[in-house]
Amino acid sequence: MKEKLKEYLDLYLNIDNYMVEDRCERALFSKMSVGSSISNYIDTNKEDSFNKVLFKYIDESGLSDSEVYNKVNIDRRLFSKIRGENYHPSKETVILLGIALELDEENIERLLKSASYSLPKNTVYDLIIRFCFKEKIYDVNKINDFLFSYKCKLLN
Repeated sequence: MKEKLKEYLDLYLNIDNYMVEDRCERALFSKMSVGSSISNYIDTNKEDSFNKVLFKYIDESGLSDSEVYNKVNIDRRLFSKIRGENYHPSKETVILLGIALELDEENIERLLKSASYSLPKNTVYDLIIRFCFKEKIYDVNKINDFLFSYKCKLLN
C-alpha cells in the first residue's frame, strides 16, 4: 500500500495543478454584468454551512453523535461547539470527522469546502489525506503511519 501511495504522490507532485473548478469560478465572477448586485451573487452562490453539511452526513451514516466523535477521539466539549452555527473547525478536525464518517473523496472535499478548506494536490500532507479517503483507509493509526513515513504532521 505504501508503494501505491508513493506512486499517487509522484503523479500529483510532478504536474502543474491549477484546478479547473477554480479557473471556472474566477471566469464566472469576472463575466458578471456590471449591473448585478453583490447580494444577488451571494444569494445564488452561497453553500450550506459546515455544521449543516456535517450533521447531514451524520444523519445519513446512522451513527450517533457520540459514536462519531469517540471514533476519532474528538472531545465531547469540542463537538458541542461544532453544533453552534458560528463555530469554525480546524482543518484537522474536519478531516477527523470525515474519517469517523468514512466519507469518500468527493464527500470529504464537500465537507472541507463547507469549512473553507480543501485538499490541494500540491502538498504531500494533503495528497496523503486525499489518498486515504480515495482508498477508503479510515484507521487514524494507519493514516498517521503514512504521514510519519513522509515526515508530515500527524493527526491527533
